[in-house]
Amino acid sequence: MSFSRLLPVLATASLATAQVVPPEHTHDEPVALENVVVTAHPYGRSQADLAQPTNVLAGRALALHQSNSLGELLSDEVGVSSTYFGPGASRPVIRGLGGDRVRVLTNSVGSIDASVTSPDHAVALDPLLIERVEVVRGPATLLYGNSAVGGVVNVIDHRIHTTLPESPFNSRAELRVNSVNDEHSFGAVAEGGAGRFAWHLDGYRRDAEDVRIPGFAESARLRAEEAEEAAEHGEAPPEEISGRIPNTALNADGGAAGFSFIGERGYIGLSYSGHNTLYGVPAGAHAHQHEEEDAGAGEEAPAAEEEDPVRIDLRQRRVDLQGELTQPFAIFRGAKFKLGVARYRHQELEGGEIGTVFTNRGYDGRLELLHEQVGPVTGAFGVQSSRSDFEAIGAEAFVPPSRTENGALFLFEEAELKPVTLQFGARYETQDIALRDGSGISRDGDSVSLSAGVVWALAESWSLSASLSRNERQPSAQELYSNGPHIGTAAFELGDPGLGKEKSVGLDVSLRKRAGFVTGALTGFVNRFDGFIYEQPTGGEEDGLTVYQYVQRDAEFYGAELETILHLHESAAQQLDLTLGADLVRARNTSDDTDLPRITPQRTKVGLAWVRGPYSAGGEVQFVAAQDRVAPNETPTDRYALVSAYAGYRFALGRATYDVFVRGSNLTDEEARLHTSFLKEVAPLPGRGITVALRASF
Repeated sequence: MSFSRLLPVLATASLATAQVVPPEHTHDEPVALENVVVTAHPYGRSQADLAQPTNVLAGRALALHQSNSLGELLSDEVGVSSTYFGPGASRPVIRGLGGDRVRVLTNSVGSIDASVTSPDHAVALDPLLIERVEVVRGPATLLYGNSAVGGVVNVIDHRIHTTLPESPFNSRAELRVNSVNDEHSFGAVAEGGAGRFAWHLDGYRRDAEDVRIPGFAESARLRAEEAEEAAEHGEAPPEEISGRIPNTALNADGGAAGFSFIGERGYIGLSYSGHNTLYGVPAGAHAHQHEEEDAGAGEEAPAAEEEDPVRIDLRQRRVDLQGELTQPFAIFRGAKFKLGVARYRHQELEGGEIGTVFTNRGYDGRLELLHEQVGPVTGAFGVQSSRSDFEAIGAEAFVPPSRTENGALFLFEEAELKPVTLQFGARYETQDIALRDGSGISRDGDSVSLSAGVVWALAESWSLSASLSRNERQPSAQELYSNGPHIGTAAFELGDPGLGKEKSVGLDVSLRKRAGFVTGALTGFVNRFDGFIYEQPTGGEEDGLTVYQYVQRDAEFYGAELETILHLHESAAQQLDLTLGADLVRARNTSDDTDLPRITPQRTKVGLAWVRGPYSAGGEVQFVAAQDRVAPNETPTDRYALVSAYAGYRFALGRATYDVFVRGSNLTDEEARLHTSFLKEVAPLPGRGITVALRASF
């Protein structure tokens, strides 16, 4: 459906005789510090009551920031950027850390895909129908894994009901179009219950063409280099791509069915879901600059001959089982368990032929036992087990087939000693990696992580929190055993079986205010690594690609974050808020005193949000500073500003409630190159785009 066909529908609906409905209360934004967060605490606590800094994206904010990928959905959040490998693939980067150091979860269970192995591999989910996203910034290893030293991103849907629905049947449907890539997407949810049983059905479809950009795909620096090289050979400058980035079209579809039994002593539920997507890798991605994974010195890779456009055909089928016992037994007041089992496959299509096939079959399961209160202490014990059978077959099989098994014991304890709340945690984890190439090579090891936190209620609305953690991470199969061409990042990667454990110590301190004219938080953090693992160029070449070797060096990450709301006006009739946000991160290789690559530059944003009855409107400007603190041979990026605005209206017709909104992004059509992206020199962020959406709830 085009804009010309959708707009009359929206106009007709708006002009019809309708009952206006005030929008739901919107003070559930992250900076309001009132959201209950389940990701960082076994019992769930409000953001103000946690020692760790968190973000929550839900409600109107989630609808307004909807995107094709999880990374872009969260990229405007304080402390969070993205890898942006084009519209089809983008993973979150938290405080300059990405890859395996940021755990992506679905309902507290691992995503079970191949997104950590390369930035051109998408996370196996579509954000269109999710309910909320919780982000725990900084070390979050206690509940979810010792590798999560950067943080945790937990995507929460409603496919398994944990409580009985309020009505026997309800549904919602959403339609949206976007001008920047001619996107048309549609999703629908139906759910209900009878007696003690609840059910859920959902489905979605997304189609988009090549993304529009302001100006040229290649940066001015790269175009100048190519023109100079052409002149040296007496040739004309190459023809430049502008207006759109070729081979960035995508389509995605999927759905799920869930069923739950909710009794007086708890619940148990099962869901089955499928996700399919076919997306293009931006032109030039396989022929230009490579900057190493996560951190480490980078240098320019030699240009490679551009071949057929590469598209990725991704498929995942997944079963989730979860339940909770709320009746006390023995020394416990309850128990929770969650299990996800998935089969994942993606094919890298080179023209009309299959180049490389990646598969991952695995599971991730966890059991938490919540014990009875002992004096002022409450808490939980838990066990977690996961397995991944990973294989790459074809030209880009840079990692041998392997089986990785992890097992963990963890605990989390909290003591309320008003006005101080203490939080303690520990996790012991084992990892066993076995190659399945007939070599008989295997490696096992263990790691221990500890944390201590305090939340001090200074006054009725003020609190001071601090979190100190010591973390250990075992190297992954990719870091240990890579040996081959990785076309996605234009590198020939070499692992090192002799890599040891990566150790780090992290400290977060936050000052928070949860009520009054000003609400929000100011956070400072530092994270020091002993034996930080990253790729380093050797100076050699293999198959025309620069050779990169995984090595270990010491490193330090530090910075600050600000997120606040000024409640300019609040009454029963209307609300007007001014939002301010900023983040800063610095990262250095302390072994040789150099900056690390692909670190998020300083960012500041200012926004205004207004609500009056059924109407809402707002706007935001995000200022991104130039990044000139770069690794050796890494190129800098220029500063830019992104301007966005939105307007919405809610009304009722019969038994249905409708939400209509229009959002404009990058309204000044500014060229913006994301420093955390591998493709910053060949793929800028999208240009001016207008999104129109209609959501109906029945």
